[in-house]
Amino acid sequence: MAVATQRVTTVSATVGGREITFETGKLAKQADGAVLVRSGDTMVLATAQGRTEAREGADFFPLTVDVEERMYAAGKIPGGFFKREGRPTERAILTARMIDRPIRPLWPKGFRNEVQVICTVLSADLVTAHDILCINGASAALMISPLPFIGPVGAVRIGRIDGELAVNPTLPDLEESALDLIVVGTKEGLTMVEAGAEEVPEDTLLEALELAHREIVKLCEAQDDLRRQVGKAKWLDASLTEELDSQHGEEIRRRIAADGLREAGAIVEEILPELSMDSTEEDVTRQMVRSSLASIIEQERLAAIEAPVRQQFEDDLRALTEAEQDSKELKSAKRHLLFDRIIETVELPFPAGPATVDGDAPAVKDSLTKSYVKKAAEAIYKELVRRKIAVEKRRPDGRGAEEIRPIECEVSVSPRTHGSALFTRGQTQIMTLLTLGTAKEGQRIDDLSLEEERRYMHHYNFPPYSVGETGFMRGPKRRDIGHGALAQRALEPMIPNLEEFPYTIRLVSETLESNGSSSMGSVCGSTLALQDAGVPIKAPVGGIAMGLVKEGDDYVILTDIQGAEDHLGDMDFKVAGSRDGITALQMDIKITGVTQEIMSNALAQAKRAREFILDKMAEVLPESRGQLAAHAPRISTVKIDPEQIGLVIGKGGETIRALEADHDVQIDIEEDGTILIYATEGEKADSAIAAIESLTKTPEVGDTYTGKVVKTTQFGAFVELKKGTDGLLHVSNVGPGRVGHIEDVIGRGDVLDVLVQEVDKDRGRIGLKLIAKHENGNLVQPEELIERAKDAPPREREERPPRRDGGGGRGRGGGGRGRGGGRDRD
Repeated sequence: MAVATQRVTTVSATVGGREITFETGKLAKQADGAVLVRSGDTMVLATAQGRTEAREGADFFPLTVDVEERMYAAGKIPGGFFKREGRPTERAILTARMIDRPIRPLWPKGFRNEVQVICTVLSADLVTAHDILCINGASAALMISPLPFIGPVGAVRIGRIDGELAVNPTLPDLEESALDLIVVGTKEGLTMVEAGAEEVPEDTLLEALELAHREIVKLCEAQDDLRRQVGKAKWLDASLTEELDSQHGEEIRRRIAADGLREAGAIVEEILPELSMDSTEEDVTRQMVRSSLASIIEQERLAAIEAPVRQQFEDDLRALTEAEQDSKELKSAKRHLLFDRIIETVELPFPAGPATVDGDAPAVKDSLTKSYVKKAAEAIYKELVRRKIAVEKRRPDGRGAEEIRPIECEVSVSPRTHGSALFTRGQTQIMTLLTLGTAKEGQRIDDLSLEEERRYMHHYNFPPYSVGETGFMRGPKRRDIGHGALAQRALEPMIPNLEEFPYTIRLVSETLESNGSSSMGSVCGSTLALQDAGVPIKAPVGGIAMGLVKEGDDYVILTDIQGAEDHLGDMDFKVAGSRDGITALQMDIKITGVTQEIMSNALAQAKRAREFILDKMAEVLPESRGQLAAHAPRISTVKIDPEQIGLVIGKGGETIRALEADHDVQIDIEEDGTILIYATEGEKADSAIAAIESLTKTPEVGDTYTGKVVKTTQFGAFVELKKGTDGLLHVSNVGPGRVGHIEDVIGRGDVLDVLVQEVDKDRGRIGLKLIAKHENGNLVQPEELIERAKDAPPREREERPPRRDGGGGRGRGGGGRGRGGGRDRD
């Protein structure tokens, strides 16, 4: 536990014209490191905590990063039934991954202590992005803590607005940006890049990376300043380790030669006796050098083992590097056989375990010695593979540096999905399946961003059988979420807008086999699935995983890396895009010294590979299909005046429910008057559109309607043209002759075809002329109705009420109800 202090210290840096401040000493004082990072009204509390002892038996660095997005930060209450935050949001998980990836390589080799970094968003003004503050805050918290973090790192975001690059653009500005580039690095170079773009060319991306690094240096200098002022003594310090090595290194080597690896570890307890009730504060402080001693012993143990393993088995390990060309099963069998033989038969120049009973047979190696023999063999094997690639220019599987594994593409592999594709590249195989849905089926976003709804989603699954293993199936892991987000980012610029294609789109990429960049395979498979579904994407997108192996001045850039090359390489970057530019980029750099020239060459090589893959995809399906799958939903749109939305909805939703029931469709209405009609068949959608257009269209001279007579008077009949609008069919307009009374030929409830011949908007009149009358399934023409009127019995003439102006004369020529001008019915 760190010692609390009351001194508040603040440092700041100006990046992109905005100040970022780092404050410590006020909040979370019991944490090993705690820093409050602020820019504008966005604040993030970043804490770092570690254990002083290494996790026993761990063969990896147990680092955990969590980002806690609190809805109170933006003055919100969480949506849903439970009104408190639950599992992390997708954005929080992606931010945690962006913190983890650049800081994970920056620790002493062999460091196995548990470390936890937590970033809590305390305030979010929805102007300044909190993800950049989280990355910088995590680095600053580690820098002032006693944890042996070899930092600092700084993070900035680069946008491209109106053709100009911008540093740390605001969230509203980012909505209009053609580039969303997050860059993390040290003073010496870049360590991580994450980007989404709208077909940005490679040279623009390189320019953005240069700009980003200049700003990153400012953030690193601010963190170094904070460390100088309030930083705690590191558990594992390079200068301290060097001093201890000069004092005790020779004795450790002597102990190993005389007593073996396990017994040599006792020297730590001799130098640092265990604490007791009589221990002083100085004794407690001295325990902090335990990590340095453990590091020295780790290095000496490995060095003592590595020399005899190299001498006795280097040729065998070099031969094993050729096994990368074998099948997975054969390669694994050869590896296990050789490593088991090395562990059991290597002859060591020091005691390897307890002596046998008779004293003549060789001693059985203890478990610690066996583990170090395996580590030494793996280190030598890794060195041989790297030298083979970088110096000898030979890849483990025999391919050339730019050679891509065989590619196979297939579409329509699932008969009932709305679109599907199978993409295979070597031993990586992805099946992507697409579903089209209505606008109501989009994802509601409830997090600390400006995004409220998402109509395009990409999900990625990585079952254990894809790598020949067993494992639990308990929902998506962080890696799965990250890979899905990368594929989504790569294709998002190509998805048509809502007006052009009013569907919700969900893509799911199932990883069936994996040996190198299944995420880029997902991009390729998803492009084919979109085309197979008939989604009018702007351009096909392909993706490729690249690698770098650098030994001294020798280096080689690898196209289409496999798992072993990814694990052993110095840089892993994935590039996705169209023929015109990059749409997504993810890069992790494990070393310094990656020059601008190397980056430029790598991006140029990736472009050539991307175009090759796009050619292969085009051979199967060059463009999107002209129509949707037979069982895909049909979505049609119609635009109306927003003032007429209430007319379509009706009182209490009566009209819209009737339209949905009559035409067997689903109807959504947007605030701007856009109406979306979802139907399983095109004819149903067409009939619903016709009904809506008829309902909302303002009658004009020359329009024809089929309507029902809703009222009759002595001088004519009122015909319902559409919901809420009537017109008057005057007796003089029934046909070519005289009709004494309208009811002689037309009655209430009759269905008529009429023509609009007069529209008086000022007085609200719509005058009609009869075309035909519907009668028993037949159409009765006006001439026949006139003949019927001649035979009608005489009626008593009704007295007309006096006109309001005192005069007599004819009644009004017509009227309509509602927006068409009208009168109320009885």
